[in-house]
Amino acid sequence: MLYKYCSEHDIPHEQTGKLIVATRFSEIPKLNDILNRGTQNGVDGLKMMDGVDAMKMEPELQCGEAENNGTIFTYNSTVIGGHIDGNEISLHISETKSLKEWNGTSILQPELVLVPKLIVNSAGLSAPTLAKRFTGLQKRVVPPAYYARGCYFTLSNTKAAPFRHLIYPIPEDGGLGVHVTLDLNGQVKFGPDVEWIDGVDDISSFQN
Repeated sequence: MLYKYCSEHDIPHEQTGKLIVATRFSEIPKLNDILNRGTQNGVDGLKMMDGVDAMKMEPELQCGEAENNGTIFTYNSTVIGGHIDGNEISLHISETKSLKEWNGTSILQPELVLVPKLIVNSAGLSAPTLAKRFTGLQKRVVPPAYYARGCYFTLSNTKAAPFRHLIYPIPEDGGLGVHVTLDLNGQVKFGPDVEWIDGVDDISSFQN
């Protein structure tokens, strides 16, 4: 009715439509509830679609590509370690909320054990710390961690970027050196510098 009123009275408007995206499998029933409620209330043009169709409408929208290929995401859970027995590796997993009271030294008991064919340790800065929590894994295969902090600086108060290319110095230890970066909006940034630090808080980074 509002769209009709705007049209009849020459009020500027645009009917763009809406995508409601379920980001995890458990949200699909809620999405069905929204669809049914809308249909019951006389809303026309509602339909369910998968991630592929949604991304055809909005190419920058990332929804479901991994899940369409068989991935299962598990939220609010943490890999607390594991063990290796021969050629078999097991993951020890607990609910993240159960770690809130952990003192960082007591033995953690897993609530779930998974035995996957392949494991990718992508825990970022916490990857070496996590790897050391796998019993049976030889210490020599865990690379030492070296921590550094880098800062970027943005070039402001310029009407046009002074550069059209990325400009790099000769690489230095710990990084590529302070270089010129151009983002997709043409914004110029300089960085990162390298500031070596002693370490990070293992417990907080491990739980995250």
